[in-house]
Amino acid sequence: MKSAQKSMVVMAVILAVVFALSSSAVARGYGKGGGGCWAGQGPAGTQFGMRGVMGLDLSDAQRDQAIKIMETHQIDRIKTQGDLLKAHDALKKALQSDTVDEKAVRNAYKKVSSLREDRIVARAKMANEMKAILTPEQIKVLDERAAAVSDWKQSRRGSGKPSAGRLSGDCPRW
Repeated sequence: MKSAQKSMVVMAVILAVVFALSSSAVARGYGKGGGGCWAGQGPAGTQFGMRGVMGLDLSDAQRDQAIKIMETHQIDRIKTQGDLLKAHDALKKALQSDTVDEKAVRNAYKKVSSLREDRIVARAKMANEMKAILTPEQIKVLDERAAAVSDWKQSRRGSGKPSAGRLSGDCPRW
């Protein structure tokens, strides 16, 4: 019965994250220009999201620790995402004003850049915490997946096109 309760908690967390992120994406009109299959996957398609780690055949103790780590970072991620959306709006406003104020554009860009940097650092910290609970074999599997993603991305580059002929369903599946 305890396993069923854990599964319910995991599903509730997943649904909360999906709802929060999809709401902000819909509000911003995200689907109007892309994102591709790696949108939101973090730097270099890292695999420390729920899908990547939970696909490693974790023990019950590891799964509990992974959920706790993700929950700890989830609130900060959502807050940072909201701040980043506001910063993007401020940058857009500065760029589209009737008269360009160079200082305002620079400051708005610096804010966006700083928030992106914070997000990458937080993701690296979370990845480090996740690696600490994994066995060497699980880390090897995760590294192999990241290498496969990197190879796949490299093979898709070229021909001077942003999507390099990629179709919407042309994403690797694990």
